[in-house]
Amino acid sequence: MDDVIYHHDLLQQQLNEQDTTSSQHPLMMEINNWEHESVEKIRLTAEKARCDLDQLLTSNKKLVIKQLEEISTQLKTSKEADDYSEKNLTGWLQALEKLKNQLSSPSDVKLQKTNDEIWLRSSEKFEKVCGKVQILENGLVAEHNGTASTAEVRGFTKYSTGTHKISLKIEKMSSNQWMFWGIISQNTAAQNDSYSSKSASGWTSTKQVYLNGACNNGYNNYRGDIVENDILYLTLNCDGQFIELENERTKQKYSIPIDLNGCPFPWQLHINLCYSNDRIRILA
Repeated sequence: MDDVIYHHDLLQQQLNEQDTTSSQHPLMMEINNWEHESVEKIRLTAEKARCDLDQLLTSNKKLVIKQLEEISTQLKTSKEADDYSEKNLTGWLQALEKLKNQLSSPSDVKLQKTNDEIWLRSSEKFEKVCGKVQILENGLVAEHNGTASTAEVRGFTKYSTGTHKISLKIEKMSSNQWMFWGIISQNTAAQNDSYSSKSASGWTSTKQVYLNGACNNGYNNYRGDIVENDILYLTLNCDGQFIELENERTKQKYSIPIDLNGCPFPWQLHINLCYSNDRIRILA
């Protein structure tokens, strides 16, 4: 009986103490730690986004200044020569209004948010092709339109600072055979097999990984497990000098360090298609 009463009193004491020590409960402490880690993660993510945006705004301002200087030269020359028309005046006013809008609201970048992430998403579109590729839907889609042969398509935006995430969807890939996604230096001449250019780096739908145009099968444990209808996130980290590929379906992530000696800024989105009707889309 004494032993039973002892355990009874001990439990009663624990119950009384819990009313004043619930904050020290292991589960309560676990919740507090989770809160602290989550807040810190969000703070760091927000700080990085602010830094990236500041760099982009600075770069955008420099571009506006350069274009404004060109207009200033045209205005000065035309006024001194008294040689301009109504059409010229209208064109200059339109160009100035466009620069004004570009300064206040850069058209090539948007803010992307999820529950615990925020990043700058570039308003990318396809612009330049080499080989049997056609650009459709206002630059959002590239489609191979010939017999089997490699062809190149590049994005419009030039990347030199900050971190940028581009969302791509493989709408058609014949028998899941071959396609290339990555970057290339803007200074590199266009060519059909541009994936082998010295400034090209990226991944294919097989296990091939290209670093500065050289093939490295299975680099960084790359599996090449990408198939038709997959959504890919291609991240360009200019400041960290690397690119990353994430497959939404498999959640697998792969990265490639970029040697600026081989691939100098600015970078461009770089795609190679090979088979007839193969098709890739930039997700807006």
